[in-house]
This record gives sequence, structure tokens and C-alpha cells, in this order.
Amino acid sequence: MIPLLFYTYLYHLPAGNIGFIILFVVKHYSMDKIDIFLDSVTLTKAVEGFLSDGKRVCLGLRKRVSLGLGENLIAGIGGKVGDLPELMNESPGEAMDREVQEEIEVKVLEKHEIGRVKFIFSHKPPDSQWNQDVIIYLITNWQGEPSETESTRPEWFNIDEIPWERMWEDNIHWLPSVLADRQVNAIFLYSDDNRISDYRV
Repeated sequence: MIPLLFYTYLYHLPAGNIGFIILFVVKHYSMDKIDIFLDSVTLTKAVEGFLSDGKRVCLGLRKRVSLGLGENLIAGIGGKVGDLPELMNESPGEAMDREVQEEIEVKVLEKHEIGRVKFIFSHKPPDSQWNQDVIIYLITNWQGEPSETESTRPEWFNIDEIPWERMWEDNIHWLPSVLADRQVNAIFLYSDDNRISDYRV
């Protein structure tokens, strides 16, 4: 509800300013929290992939991460797209292949894009690289055995025994769909305690 004080304020404004201010206020009162933050942040492009044989999924313990994002949690394999000068023209698919090779020393043979998940951290600056637009891939064929590297320790889990408590809490809302080969399109808004305050799936 728009407060009564606002109408009192409008009464004392020059006529030329009233239309703009009404449009601004109505827009923001009609938008939910996610829309407001989407309008104000810059999302870093990233990828995340899940190696799966249909019964198990390979997740990686994040031993070393940039900016402390997800350290000591398990997640899919991935990272930012084109985040180095020599990678400025990198496509998301190329980034996915590169990240898998770098993080678990596996060559991707077959993958397909399965959706997109956006993450917004309300307590971070609008241009923080914690705010991400992540393209999700299901990886169904690869060469080599996932191996531990300086950044990642791969672990295999049965699909029905994933330890959700060791992951960012958003995963339980969308990862089962990915592992069932169903498209996802989700947005998560995190508060300053790194817990979800709002989401769309």
C-alpha cells in the first residue's frame, strides 16, 4: 500500500514533476523484491555442469574459489565465462568444456544446455561477481575419470542420496529437475545471512 504521506507530498509538488514521480512509485510498489534487484544489479555470466550417468552425479567440493563464493561446499563443476583477457570471446559452451578440464581433468564429449539459474545477493554491491547468470549443462558423456585438483575434489553421489545440507540451499529447488533432464529457469535472491529470501522456479 502506498502511504498517505506520499499523497500529501504530491500535493505540494509542481505539476510537471507529479507524473514522473507517480510512475516511479507505482512501478516500484508493483514490483516484487526480485524484480527490483534485477533492475539494479549487473549479473556475471557463468556456467555450471553436472556429470551424470543417469544413476549418479559428480559434484565437486570447492577447495579454492574466487571471492570466497561457495568455499567448502559441494556444487556442479563450473565458473565464469570469459573472465580473462585471452578468453574474452569465449562462448558458454567453450567455458563449460574448459572448466571441466581445469577443475576435474575430464574432457567433455557430450553435453546439452538444460536451463538457466540467476543468483542475486542483496547485501553485495550491484556489480559484485557474486551476482550471477548461470547457464546449466547436463553432461552425459566424457573422457577420463574425475580427478582431484587444487581447486576441486570430485565426489560421486547416487541421485536420490544427494547431501543437500552440504550445498547452497537453492539446489534442492532446481537440481532434481536438471538430473531428470527437465528444463529449469530459476532466480534466487539471497539475504545478508546467505539464506534465500525470495525465489522463482
